[in-house]
Amino acid sequence: MKNVFCVLCLYFCVNWLYAQESLVGLESNAVLQQLAKQTKKHSKSDNILQLPFFDDFSNYNGYPNSLLWSDEHVYINSSYAIFPPTIGVATLDALDRYGNMHSSANTSLFAADTLTSNPIRLDSLFVPYKKAVTAADSIYLSFYFQPGGGYGNMWERVGDAPSVDDSLMLDFFDAKNNRWNTVWASAGFELDTLHANTGFFFKYVCIAITDSVYFSNTFRFRFRNYCSLDNSAKPGIAGNTDQWNIDYVYINNLRSCTDSTIRDIAFVLPAPSFLKDYNAMPSKQFRQSNMKTNSELTITNLYSTALECNYSYVVEQDNGSLVNTYSGGHDNISPFFPSGLYQTAEAHANPPIDFTFTVNTNSPSIFKIKHIIKNGITGDLHAENDTIIFNQIFDNYYAYDDGSAENGYGLTSSNNVMSLAYKFKLNTSDTLTAIDMFFNQTMNNENSEIPFYITIWDDNNGTPGTIIYKSEKYCYPQFGEMNQYKRYILERGVKVNGTIYVGFEQHSRSFINLGFDRNNDARQHIYYKTGMEWQQSILAGALMIRPYFGAKATVGINNNHTMTETQTIKAYPNPAKDRIFVSMPNDRPRENYTIYIYNMQGKCVYAKPLSKGISTAEFANGLYMIKAVDNNTKQQYTTKIIIAK
Repeated sequence: MKNVFCVLCLYFCVNWLYAQESLVGLESNAVLQQLAKQTKKHSKSDNILQLPFFDDFSNYNGYPNSLLWSDEHVYINSSYAIFPPTIGVATLDALDRYGNMHSSANTSLFAADTLTSNPIRLDSLFVPYKKAVTAADSIYLSFYFQPGGGYGNMWERVGDAPSVDDSLMLDFFDAKNNRWNTVWASAGFELDTLHANTGFFFKYVCIAITDSVYFSNTFRFRFRNYCSLDNSAKPGIAGNTDQWNIDYVYINNLRSCTDSTIRDIAFVLPAPSFLKDYNAMPSKQFRQSNMKTNSELTITNLYSTALECNYSYVVEQDNGSLVNTYSGGHDNISPFFPSGLYQTAEAHANPPIDFTFTVNTNSPSIFKIKHIIKNGITGDLHAENDTIIFNQIFDNYYAYDDGSAENGYGLTSSNNVMSLAYKFKLNTSDTLTAIDMFFNQTMNNENSEIPFYITIWDDNNGTPGTIIYKSEKYCYPQFGEMNQYKRYILERGVKVNGTIYVGFEQHSRSFINLGFDRNNDARQHIYYKTGMEWQQSILAGALMIRPYFGAKATVGINNNHTMTETQTIKAYPNPAKDRIFVSMPNDRPRENYTIYIYNMQGKCVYAKPLSKGISTAEFANGLYMIKAVDNNTKQQYTTKIIIAK
C-alpha cells in the first residue's frame, strides 16, 4: 500500500564470512506507479489561495493535494518518517512522480524532487477587512523537516540519510523579476545527530517574509532537493537515496518565530492492527486468542500548555453495521514541547480491546477500526489529523506486512543454494494452495531471472523442519499489477496444520530483492539458511510473503484478494493431449466469452475469444487453470485441466 525508499545497503555477517542478510534501497515506488497509471497529471489550480496556508499531509496519501500544490513529484505517506509532528509527511527523494528513478540520477549531484505551492494572495489580507500587505503584518512561513535514514541500530533503520553534499532547499518566487530565490537550505546530515543534539526527531524552521518583492497576488514557494546515488558495482543495489521528510507547513500573518506551538492535538503514527501478530489472517483460522488485549496509539499535543483530550474508537463491518464502540473519556494531555512526551493516559494511549470480531469462516470480513481524538467539545484548529483508520481483514491469507515496501531484502552468500522461511501458525487444518510474493522491480529487471523453488517446511522445535512441499519447476520473480504482488499457485494443495514455514529455496548468488516492510516487525518469524544451520533474522521488518488457503486462491487476484470460483464449465479431454475443448453452461454465442488460461505460476499464457478447440502445441505439460469470462455480464467460470502430451 507506504515512498519506496532508500539505498540501505546493510550487510550483516550472521554466519561470519559465509552469509549475510542484506537490505537495499528500491529503484521504484509501486504506489506512485499505480497512481500514475490510474490518474492523469493534474493541471495547475486556477484557484488563488489566501492566508492562512496549511498542510500537515495527515489525511491523504500519494500525490500532494492539488488544491494546495501545483506538482506531483513528492510522495505523501504515513510510513516513512520517524515520529513526525503529526501523522503524514511529504517525502522528497530520488524517485520521480511516476515512481521511477529520476532520469538524471547519477553518483554526482542531480536535481530531484520539487514540491511547489499554488499561487497565494500575499498582496492583501482579507480578515477582518481587506488591506494591502506590508512587512509590519509579520508574515512567517514555518515547517518541520527530517533527514531520512532513521536512527539507532543500523538493522532497524528506515531510509537513507542524505550525505553532506546533498541538500534540501526552500525557494520563494519573485513575481516582479520572474525568478526563484533560495531563502533557506540544509546540507545533508544524520538523524542521530539531530536527535542527540535536540532530543527531537524533526527540526523546526521559521522564516519571516519581509521583502516587498514577495507581496504579490501570485506568490509561491517550493521545496526541492539534490541527491547523489551511492556507488555500487553490484546489479540491483543502486536504489532510492537521500530522503527528506517535511511536515506541518504553515504560513500566516501576525506570527513570530516564537509561536512554534499551535492548538492542535493529533495522532502521530498509523492505526495498528487489533491482532497480536498479523495485519490480516484467514477467516477460518481466527480465534479470540489472536486478539490483542490493548491497542497502542501515539497522540501529541502541539500547544504550549496542557489541553483536554477526548479519545474514542468505533468498529464497523464493511456493510456499515456497528460492531463495537469504546470511549476513553476525557483526560489532559501535556504539551509535546519541550518535554517530548506523548499522551500517557492509559485509556487513550493503550485503550483496551474488550470485544472479539465475529467472522464468517466461509467468506471475507473487513472491519473498519476508526480512532478519534478531540480537544474539548468544539475540537482544535486542525481536525484532519484527529482521525486514523485501520481496515482489519479476515479472508483466506496471512499477512505480517502492510502492503508497502521500504526496502528490498535478499541473501548474499558464497553458496549457490540459499533458503528463506517465514513462520505462520494455524489454529486448524487447512489446504495451502498459493503464495503471494512482492518482488521489487529493479533497473533492467536484473532480478527477473533468479531461479527458486517455492518451499514449505514443517516445524522442528521452533525452526524450519522437514520439507513438505517443493515446487517441481523453477519459479522466477515476477512483478504484478496489483500492488506489485504476484501469485504463485502450488502444483498441488498442501494439507497443513500447526506451525508451518513458507518461502523458497534460491539457486543463485544474485540478489533477489524481495519486498521488505520496515514498519511492521516480524523478524522473530523470519529464518534463513545458507549452509547447514537455520538462522533467525536480525533485521526489523516484515517479508512481503503471504500464504493463501483454499480453492478460491487458485482463481486469481483482485483488489480485495477475493474471487469467486464456479465449476460450471467443463474442459475435455482431461488430461488433454493435442487440443482442449471448453463447454459452457448455456447457449450464449461463443464470441460472448473470452478464455484465459493460467499456468501454476499464475501467469496468463492464453487469452482469446472462445473457439471450438484450443491447440496445446504452445503449452508445456502440467496443470492449468481455465477461466471463461462473459464479456457482457462479466460472470466468470473456472475449471482445471492437465496437459500431458
